[in-house]
Order: sequence, then structure tokens, then C-alpha cells
Amino acid sequence: MIERLRTSLDAMRALPGEALASTACEPLRGDCADALRLELDCPQQALSPSQRERLARLNALLEESRPAPAALEQAVHDAWRAIA
Repeated sequence: MIERLRTSLDAMRALPGEALASTACEPLRGDCADALRLELDCPQQALSPSQRERLARLNALLEESRPAPAALEQAVHDAWRAIA
């Protein structure tokens, strides 16, 4: 499962915040949100509290219909670092 999340985060990291928050990136944000939910809900996944916090922050932003570009960009980078 984590590989799907890494793939989504890699694709999102390559984009600036404005592009990430655009309607054109809704499918990519949705795919990442699905992967995040799987990771956060998986009882076998041993996430530290810090990792869980970073992933949950990104998940919350991805649930917004129009996330703030700068916050989304930062959350993507933080989540990527958390699982790297």
C-alpha cells in the first residue's frame, strides 16, 4: 500500500502549490487521499505519531474542495519526508 502513496506523493511533489490545488489535479489528489486513508486505517502499518500527524494533515487538506495552495504544497512535502 505504501508504494501507491509514494507514487502519488512523488507526482504531487513535482507540481507547484497552485497546480496542486487546481481542479485539473483533482484526480491526483483523490488518488493520494485514497492511498492515505488506506495507510492511516491499516492496523498493520506501524506509523510513528509524527508520521501519522503529517499524513493526517495532508489527508485533511485533500478532503477540502479547494485547499490552500501553499498549505497543500507544504503538507505534500512533509508527508513525503514522513514516509521516505
